[in-house]
Amino acid sequence: MNDPSRFSKNKAAITLAVLLTISLFGVALSSPGSVGGPVRLLGSVIGSVQRGVSGLGSFVGGTVNSVRELGQLREEHEDLLERLREYEAIERDIQDLEREIQALRETLGFSEELAYENVPARVIARDPGNFFSTITLNRGSRDGIRSGMPVIAVQDGRQGLVGRVKDVTSRTATVKPIFDSSSYVAARLRESRFDGLIQGGGIGNNTIVMRYVPDSARDEIGYGNMIVTSGMSSVYPPEIQVGTVEAVQSRPYETSLEIEIAPLIDFSRLEYVFVLASEQG
Repeated sequence: MNDPSRFSKNKAAITLAVLLTISLFGVALSSPGSVGGPVRLLGSVIGSVQRGVSGLGSFVGGTVNSVRELGQLREEHEDLLERLREYEAIERDIQDLEREIQALRETLGFSEELAYENVPARVIARDPGNFFSTITLNRGSRDGIRSGMPVIAVQDGRQGLVGRVKDVTSRTATVKPIFDSSSYVAARLRESRFDGLIQGGGIGNNTIVMRYVPDSARDEIGYGNMIVTSGMSSVYPPEIQVGTVEAVQSRPYETSLEIEIAPLIDFSRLEYVFVLASEQG
């Protein structure tokens, strides 16, 4: 149960505190300049509130402006990235054009250095379904190209045999490469001068084979030896590089060797060729 005497004491203490506060406030009002103190106090409080509200408004306004500026900066950034991509594409095109111009210069230079009259041509198509069994050039009969003409190329500063012209139209020519199984090239070992006959390994096989080399030539054949055309046929002129010795095999009861040759020309990156005239210039 609540103690009535304790409640009476608390009530009296509260009443006394309220009366004391009122008295002090009254004394403050009755003293000289008493009105200015509370007014200044109230004005100070109101001023602080106004400054806080003004600061909050400035903060909100600044935040909104920052967000707007951030959006503008993002748009400018995207525009700059798009321009950069365009410039990079233009630079790549210029580099490709410079490489093509350089390749054309080298092609024209080699064309002038060749011992045979020739027609420079560019590869415009291959037959990917048959491992490049045929190669199409952008030159034809109107450029002086005829069926049976030999075709060479230059890669890494070296001339190598590509094949011979098979079919011709007025504007294009089709080349049968040396690795075609129906292709035959009269050839010889450049160092030892032993003759043989080169035959293509067939579609899907980028090696060629030289047959009918005398077995007695074994000790004079080294890996990496160069194979060149012999000029023993009317198709290919002599001393055109074909490829290098990759392996030498001999079969039982046979008197000749079989030499595997790695072609000098990488047909997968063939771009420009020279179609040779049949007579030396």
